[in-house]
Amino acid sequence: MAATLPAMEPAPPRNTRERLLRLFGRKLWLNFVFLFTSFPIGIAVFVLLVTFGSMGLALLITIVGLPLVALTVWIWISAAKLERFRVRTLLGEPIPAPYRPVPEMSTWKRCRIIMTDPAVWRDLLYDILLFPLCIVEFVIAIFAITFPLTLIAAPIIAGSSEGGMDFGLCTFNTWYSGLLLVPFGVIALFPAALAIHFVSGAHREVAKFLLVAADRTVLEKRVDTLTRTRTSVVEAMLAERRRIERDLHDGVQQHLVHLAMMLGMAKEKIDTDPEEARRLVGTAHNEAKQTISDLRNTVRGIHPAVLTNRGLDASISAVASASTIPTSVSVQVPERFPPAVESTAYFVVAEALSNIAKHSGATAAAVSISGREDALIVVVTDNGRGGADPRNGTGLIGLASRVEALDGRLLVNSPIGGPTTLTAEIPCES
Repeated sequence: MAATLPAMEPAPPRNTRERLLRLFGRKLWLNFVFLFTSFPIGIAVFVLLVTFGSMGLALLITIVGLPLVALTVWIWISAAKLERFRVRTLLGEPIPAPYRPVPEMSTWKRCRIIMTDPAVWRDLLYDILLFPLCIVEFVIAIFAITFPLTLIAAPIIAGSSEGGMDFGLCTFNTWYSGLLLVPFGVIALFPAALAIHFVSGAHREVAKFLLVAADRTVLEKRVDTLTRTRTSVVEAMLAERRRIERDLHDGVQQHLVHLAMMLGMAKEKIDTDPEEARRLVGTAHNEAKQTISDLRNTVRGIHPAVLTNRGLDASISAVASASTIPTSVSVQVPERFPPAVESTAYFVVAEALSNIAKHSGATAAAVSISGREDALIVVVTDNGRGGADPRNGTGLIGLASRVEALDGRLLVNSPIGGPTTLTAEIPCES
């Protein structure tokens, strides 16, 4: 489950110039484009839903009705996705997809999951409301633009047209009489701009209410994610435990047995052959140092001491220097992060560099870590052959589970024949 980071609120305007720029600036025209384009989109969606929906329901008793109903469902979901894109692009309000994950299974079971998803039916409600909303918004947007501009252009219109401009009790049929309307047109620009901002803001609130995930859906997705990541983390813990047992058995234990044997032999020869005993003690000393080194490596795989003592910069630099691929490191973090966040970032980099060395055929890699107040961003890139699939391989799956357990997300962009970029976004609070 991807974390949704809070958006930064715009600073309040400090003077009249900033207020005018905010009222008549780029946002006004984006709002106008949003309201203006709502009309053709709303009409098209309504016509398609009514046409294919009615045909599908009427022919549902035949085999032809099912594809039409499926097409209708696809239309209303696609229309809702288009609206999320428009609201994000033009109104600056990101709305994450609220749908339940649909795993690989039979078509009937997948259809059942989709049709029992509350977010899908909220999409339909929004698409239905879009039809009357788009008509009202289109009328307001056109009137808010044309009325002030007509008054401002009154001298030209009154002077060039035969009947002039008739406003009931007053008629303006000369260009100099039309000058009287220009100040009213300039004044009318302000309520017109406010109307456009207000209507687009109201539409944004409707979209936020209907197109986002309901609280229950969010909790269900969170429970599903926690259940899946918990299973993956438990499996990773068991695999790590087996690795530690294997390393201790095959490495440290064998060194200790060899050390004990040499010390026993030296003990037997200390009186009869002091030189041989001295040689055996020297060999045992070297064996003891090798055992200590192996034990440190084993412990470092559990949790690196350098990460606890010196932080991400030193620990990531140590991992990069130990890699067989030349790796550049850039760590820009303002302060220490929680231990779980730093540990996850460390293992993401370690596993990514290990995968690069084993599978990518790369000649160079780069690690970039940047911190914000609410998240730690880890980016690992290489110039290898690409083609890494995050759905396959225990390494990337384990990393994704580790990151998602902290309510973060792991993204892998690895086109075949091109560079691979792995991005982990780890929130500070999960």
